[in-house]
Amino acid sequence: MIAVVYFIFFFLIYLPLSVWIIRKAYQWTKARYQRGWAGGLAAAFIMYNLVFWDWIPVVLMHKHLCETQGGFWVYKTPEQWVKEHPEVLGQDWSASYKTEYIRKNYGNTLFRNWFGSSIYFEHSRQLEIDFTNTIARNEDKVVDVSTGKVLFKNTNFRRFAPYKFWLADPSQSEGPGCNIAARDGADNEFSNLMNIIKPGSSKSAVMK
Repeated sequence: MIAVVYFIFFFLIYLPLSVWIIRKAYQWTKARYQRGWAGGLAAAFIMYNLVFWDWIPVVLMHKHLCETQGGFWVYKTPEQWVKEHPEVLGQDWSASYKTEYIRKNYGNTLFRNWFGSSIYFEHSRQLEIDFTNTIARNEDKVVDVSTGKVLFKNTNFRRFAPYKFWLADPSQSEGPGCNIAARDGADNEFSNLMNIIKPGSSKSAVMK
């Protein structure tokens, strides 16, 4: 239904109206000032910004956040952690797996997936962190319970815009946001850890 509304608005109303206004502006400025291109360009600029004014700011802001805050960091590899905790080798954490919600508000969620009593996988999501309410911040990290230190984490920024499809990530359901490592780095590293502890027990730690 939404797709039909968008189709009607853009292709049957907005686009024809824009073409008509640009054409009229071109004809008027050409007849009066002999510079039709100036009027057409001004009209095109105005019509573009009536709808798409936020596209460039959002793309630039998303790029800046990815470059300055997004990424994937490993502070201790799975091999190093298991070497320091040999007692976990061979353990099956599936029976003790549980999810603990710290925050469960729309647009501001934080929960922890516990695996045994040694580590937990923490996922946080904040929606609408920018002035256009378009960019979301996702962070995943694996924490050593005994020390409270982060073993590895990734921070990712995505563009979500259900009503402004031009602002969303290309192929939003599959797009990585900043990059694949920023989206899946901690989850992949945790899978490696699970395989070391008990081969064949690898699983995704969090549903994004």
